[in-house]
Amino acid sequence: LAQRSDRHISVSDPVVSTTLPDGSRIELALGEEVTPQGSAFTIRKYAEDPFTPIDLLEYGTFSLRMLAYLWLAIESNKSLIFAGGTAAGKTTSMNAVSMFVPPRSKVITIEDTRELSLYHDNWLSSVTRERMGGADITMYDLLRSALRHRPEYIIVGEVRGEEAITLFQAMNTGHTTFSTLHADSVQTVINRLENEPINVPRPMVSSLNVLCVQVLARSGGERVRRAQTIAEIEGIDQRTGELDYSNTYSWAATEDEFTESNSELLEEIREERGWSQSELLRELQNRRRFLRYLKEEGVTDYRRFTAMVN
Repeated sequence: LAQRSDRHISVSDPVVSTTLPDGSRIELALGEEVTPQGSAFTIRKYAEDPFTPIDLLEYGTFSLRMLAYLWLAIESNKSLIFAGGTAAGKTTSMNAVSMFVPPRSKVITIEDTRELSLYHDNWLSSVTRERMGGADITMYDLLRSALRHRPEYIIVGEVRGEEAITLFQAMNTGHTTFSTLHADSVQTVINRLENEPINVPRPMVSSLNVLCVQVLARSGGERVRRAQTIAEIEGIDQRTGELDYSNTYSWAATEDEFTESNSELLEEIREERGWSQSELLRELQNRRRFLRYLKEEGVTDYRRFTAMVN
C-alpha cells in the first residue's frame, strides 16, 4: 500500500500517513514496531461526488434560512471557519457551501490530503508534499505561494499551526478565506486561535466574520450531524478587551430545531450593497425559494447544483 502511494515504509520509519491513488486517505503501521499485535492500516474512503448544500438540507444539518444566510455571506466576501470534533462533518460542510462561490471568482484550495472537490472553472487545487530529496512543502509554503496567484477565495483544509497567521493576514488584506478547526464551541475556537501553537493576535482574529460549530449528536435514536451554532464575530469589546460574538443561529437538541436571532452581519451586507431593509429580506427570501425548489427537484449532483446556482 505504501508503494502504491509512492511512499516508503520500513522498520526505521514504521508509521506512514498518505493518500492512495484514488484519493482515499490511509494510515499505515508496519510490523510490531509501534503496534505490538502486528501491522495495521486504516483507509478513509471519500464519496466520488461531494455533498451539496441540498444534501445537507435533506440530512437536517442546516436549515433553509441558514443556507440562504451563508450563501449571501459567501457572495459578499465574508470569511468563515467551520469548527467541530472528529467526524462532525466540518470539511463536508465547508466543501458544500463553497459551491456558493461566484462563478468568475478565482479559488485556491490548500490541503494535507485531497478532500475538497469543486465544480468551478477557476479553481486551483494544491496539496502539501513530504520530503523528496529536498525540503517538505508545508501548508505555510502553499499559502504564501497562493497569495501570489491573486485568489479571491482561499480554502484551507484545516489550520493547526503557523499557517493560521498567514491565513488571518490574508483575511486582513481583503481575501475571503474558509477553513476548518478542531474545537467544540465558539469560545474554544477563539482560545485555540489565540494561544499556542497557533498564536493569532486578537485584533487579527476579529477580522473573521462567521464561525460555524458542528456536532455529531444523537437524535431520535440515530447519529446526526447538526450545525450547533452559527456565530458572528463582532470585534473587540472596548471595555473588557475580549472578543465579542453573538449566536445568529442555534440548534435546540430537544426539539431538533434551529432558532434564529438578529444578525449584525446581514445589516453590514445591506449597507455595503446599498439595499433597503425590504430589499435585503426579499433577497434572502428569493434564495430560500430557490434552494427549496432545488430540494423539491432533488438536485444533489454537485455539477448540476453549481451550474444552477451560477
